[in-house]
Amino acid sequence: MTTRLVFPVALLLLTLVATSAEAQQYIPIPDGWAARDVTPDGEIVVGTRPGGSFVWRWRDDPAPTLIAGAGAVAVSDDGTVLAGTWFDPVSNLEEAARWTQATGWVSLGGSASCDAFLSAAYDISGDGSTIVGLAWDACSGVGFRWTAATGLEQLDVLANGHNRASTISGDGSTIGGFAQGTLSRTPAYWESDLTGVVLDPTFQGEVLGLSEDGSLSVGTRFFGGSSFGAFVRNELGFMLDLGSLNNGWGGNAADIDESGTIIAGYDSLALAREAWVWTLNDGIISLNDRLTTLGVIDVPDLHTCLAMSDDGNVIVGSGAVPLGGLGTTGFIVEMSTAEGPWEDIGGGTIGLAGAPTLVGDSTLEANAPFTLDLTNAPPNALMLAWVSVTSLPFNKFGGTIHAFPNITNLFLPANGAGEFTAATTWPAGVPAGTEFWFQFIVQDASVFYGKTLTNALKATTP
Repeated sequence: MTTRLVFPVALLLLTLVATSAEAQQYIPIPDGWAARDVTPDGEIVVGTRPGGSFVWRWRDDPAPTLIAGAGAVAVSDDGTVLAGTWFDPVSNLEEAARWTQATGWVSLGGSASCDAFLSAAYDISGDGSTIVGLAWDACSGVGFRWTAATGLEQLDVLANGHNRASTISGDGSTIGGFAQGTLSRTPAYWESDLTGVVLDPTFQGEVLGLSEDGSLSVGTRFFGGSSFGAFVRNELGFMLDLGSLNNGWGGNAADIDESGTIIAGYDSLALAREAWVWTLNDGIISLNDRLTTLGVIDVPDLHTCLAMSDDGNVIVGSGAVPLGGLGTTGFIVEMSTAEGPWEDIGGGTIGLAGAPTLVGDSTLEANAPFTLDLTNAPPNALMLAWVSVTSLPFNKFGGTIHAFPNITNLFLPANGAGEFTAATTWPAGVPAGTEFWFQFIVQDASVFYGKTLTNALKATTP
């Protein structure tokens, strides 16, 4: 079945509300500062600076907002809550702290100090309600979770002690970090009831990042040979060795996008660092080389990728001072990892005929032919087509809906072969860099939810 009427109307509607995304770019942050985290939509960057922190809504504000006191290491999804570590002027100890506009920095406390150290924050949940990190029990490190309701709670002590909670999933369900294993640090995980597990005490490495729901984790692990390799681990426990960019250097995966196809990290060798991005299509490539390919020039050596937006297109970290200066600085990079105007960002589920699959074909230039082809739906299935000009992903029907909030709600039928094609021409007047998301919800009585999801497609006009 080919539909030629409804999609032209939908695309015309999109041109009235679409906004243009920025082009690929590199933005340095002042010397001596460090960019530590970015919100899932890529709009707000936070980090540390001499004397405190900064928060920067970088597309809208010409300069960062400065916050005195603690150094911010993580930010809530809406940018209103920070986690950091400061020297508490009351206790005269270094303590984990939480910041809001209303309260300023508030210490989270701890158990028993080790010299001048009580606790340190490492990450925050998406809603800002939960902070995780390292607390000292005398001079033994323990992982902690803090909430307003419970205060600072010690996580289950794993392996040989000396634990740290380094990251928490956006939904707060999973915590990752390390414990002291048989040989050195070993990857560790904790659940919301504070109980935890190490995969194998002989494994060497640590968990550095988690997906929104905690089903995917990334970090570094020694798989054998001469150096550590970056890893990604799924909810079934399979751990993939991504290796490293440079032979003999250690690979460190710091963050993963929500499609599970883009990972940001860095190589390390002694004090040297080199930032890289891994994609499913081409593996690990240095961030500098990726930017050069995209036409972004005059970029200094980039050292670490520490965090990125949910779609993998905004990355923050640290690098060399531009123009040959001394020292390091933070950076914001905006890039597209898609090949051409289309990007498959996943999220689909499996049904009666397999995984319903959506494929787009168009140059997205004015008046160019445009088609969306769907296959592997149940015969004659009723489907709901969602199109969006932004993406706030959420988990539904066993997969992830990316085309949300949707501005179309089109009921369309598959044919007897479980296929559907929408054919039209791309409208004129859509600004370059405008982003669209397409995804179908498919009726399928053979699965638990009664519905399956196609993969989501992201299209960016050239």
